[in-house]
Amino acid sequence: MRLLLCAQLMLLALTAYATWQEGDVIYINGERLELLGRPIWLDSTLYHTLKDELPSDQGTVTSNWDGFIAYWSINNDKLYLDSVKCEAYDPNVKAVTGKSIPSITFYRIFNSYSAGNRIVASWVSGKFRAAKGKVIYYQHSGFERNYEEETILDIEQGKVVGKKEYHNFVKDGFAFDKLQENGAQEMLHKILPLHIERYPELVNVKRLIFRVKRARVDEKGNLLECNVQVVRPDAGPQLATEIAEALKNYHPWKVYYINGEYRALGIENWSIPYILQDK
Repeated sequence: MRLLLCAQLMLLALTAYATWQEGDVIYINGERLELLGRPIWLDSTLYHTLKDELPSDQGTVTSNWDGFIAYWSINNDKLYLDSVKCEAYDPNVKAVTGKSIPSITFYRIFNSYSAGNRIVASWVSGKFRAAKGKVIYYQHSGFERNYEEETILDIEQGKVVGKKEYHNFVKDGFAFDKLQENGAQEMLHKILPLHIERYPELVNVKRLIFRVKRARVDEKGNLLECNVQVVRPDAGPQLATEIAEALKNYHPWKVYYINGEYRALGIENWSIPYILQDK
């Protein structure tokens, strides 16, 4: 039940942050990385107690709705919380400013997890991404982005029980974000030479819209499989099948290698308008 509540809390938090969010900071072997998440969320009492200690008059920073950045480190396979910095927009200097909360306040909030003079993050369980380098994939939502270098930390009650490091990269090819460029429809018709005459229900339709889901690519940019949904108009499954087969016949597609998997992030979940040729 506790794990379910934690998962629900994190889901609600990510849903609320429908814009890019700054990550926490973690030190691994002395190296600073961005922690793409907020482990403090996993204890709702801690989170709300901490929020209550933040200045009530601080300005909102859209890249950090929480108003704080937590600093973590790993030592002997244990996760420690080292400090918390308030972050706010100062209208006087027109910039984001921040300072660490006082030590006395910090240790009072996290006292139940103290061990000597350190805070052991034993409330934290789950998989977390620590990242550095250039961003290679980005969505303007929460922590939905990927970096060149990512470390996946598997944590159980504050103990690191697994760690995998990945070098992520992109192989160039066609992706649906290129449809925003000039000549997009000509390119789309080249990829999808649809036989519209087969579909009498489209006789008076000027354009159709489709979406691709569950796409899978290989390292060479071949689209191995996908599921196509024709959003508008209401057409039979034959049209969706024809679109899917045409997409699979095209090569190469843009390929993202992220954390051990080849992914079709430039293909999935776009609503694609297809202007029908003049009849």
